[in-house]
Amino acid sequence: MKKIIVFTLLSFCSCVIVLAQDQPKFKFIAGPELSFATGSFSDKSSFGIGATGQVDISLKEKIYGTITSGIHFFNGKSIAGSSTTKTTGPTIIPVRVGGKYFVVGGVYTAFQMGVAFISNNTDYNGTAFAYSPQLGYEFRTKTGRAVDATFKYDGYSKNGIGALGFRLAYVF
Repeated sequence: MKKIIVFTLLSFCSCVIVLAQDQPKFKFIAGPELSFATGSFSDKSSFGIGATGQVDISLKEKIYGTITSGIHFFNGKSIAGSSTTKTTGPTIIPVRVGGKYFVVGGVYTAFQMGVAFISNNTDYNGTAFAYSPQLGYEFRTKTGRAVDATFKYDGYSKNGIGALGFRLAYVF
């Protein structure tokens, strides 16, 4: 796991150095997220809420490097046969790097990978490989402020954890 993380970070840094010949432009994106558990993860958790912060680094026209971290709190489900006992949903702190490509206008695709720290749940505690394919749209409001709407899938290598998510974030 450590080799994957080190390789990912070194690859990302190399891309930034090679592609960012001019002074790089940075954007900071932050906002709330809503996630819905998928697969076997949905047997014990239902939905999650959280927030993420992301730094976008302009590498070339339409291409950005990304660094993202945040926190997600998942709600546990009631245990079968018990109306009062619920499982404890995990808390997930992902740290990912990746890339973003603007296809046309404000529409983009992105992919990130890294590591996630999972706690507060006996079934899922520990560290996991994290990945997140994304589809988003960055648009301007009437006041000229930028907003980022992202649909994504967050997958983790620990016990089938996965979630479909939506983020609506402010671009600084």
